[in-house]
Amino acid sequence: MSDGPLRVAKLESFYLGGAPLPVDTPMHGGDEMIVGAMYVQHIAPAEISFPYPVVFIHGGMHTGVTWETTPDGRAGWQTLFVRAGFDTYVVDQPYRGRSAPDLTALAPSVPSSGPAPQVAVGGRAIAEFLHRGGGRFPSHRTDHYVKQFWPDFGMVAAVEQGHPGISDPRAVPPMLELLDRVGPAALVTHSQGGDLGWRLAVAAPEKIAGIVAVEPSRTSPGLDDPAFPDIPVCVIWGDNTPDAGPVLSKIDVDAGRAIAAHRRNVTIDVLPEAGITGNGHMLMMESNNAEIAQRIAGWLRANVRG
Repeated sequence: MSDGPLRVAKLESFYLGGAPLPVDTPMHGGDEMIVGAMYVQHIAPAEISFPYPVVFIHGGMHTGVTWETTPDGRAGWQTLFVRAGFDTYVVDQPYRGRSAPDLTALAPSVPSSGPAPQVAVGGRAIAEFLHRGGGRFPSHRTDHYVKQFWPDFGMVAAVEQGHPGISDPRAVPPMLELLDRVGPAALVTHSQGGDLGWRLAVAAPEKIAGIVAVEPSRTSPGLDDPAFPDIPVCVIWGDNTPDAGPVLSKIDVDAGRAIAAHRRNVTIDVLPEAGITGNGHMLMMESNNAEIAQRIAGWLRANVRG
């Protein structure tokens, strides 16, 4: 993709969804917060060359920063897609990042030296697991990457259900509100966000023009749901995927292939089979992120048509 000037027609951010929560404040007494709202960042290129907006949905313990830049400062997929003429929306899933959760129970006196007992957090060990030693990740900036992690308040329930790749169901209503506002749209999902993409397609099939799922942490159940619409779907995988595990394993690749055998609009794109090697889980941050973005953009243009 081009690394030339970024010509933008519109840059905005807004919040969707949320619910009122009564609170007591030391300054004003009784008040009412709104919690569970979702932050959305919209960048429209000066010239749009794709018929649908593209909504980027990050994975577990991450935020929309996933798409904005790489840990070593190169252009992220949001910038690359805008340059290529795609109207882009990047979200922070509810209760993470700029879609901040209800933190009223915290105070400066509360210790912050360790993780809260009911919150999934990410650190160096998780970072090593996610870039999987493929050599493409900017490992010299791992510290910068680790700073992106955000406590995942929904993953505890997912683990209790036996699969940490399940998305937080509280993300569905504001995502549907976004699709009502901008859809139909194409989705680009990552990891835990893949499960959210499958849920949205079933809930609002008329609002989803197509999905690119980058290493979804849950393929089945999800993509094989009998109610899943007959829309174009591309599932992309990199290298060094473990044979088995609670998430991100060759089992999910095999499940995707089995689904694609029965669904004519499902494509399974295993990058090494196309001669693209060395990628871990964070494809949008790795050394060939522009090449993979161009590959995705080409698939969208060829398969998701107005």
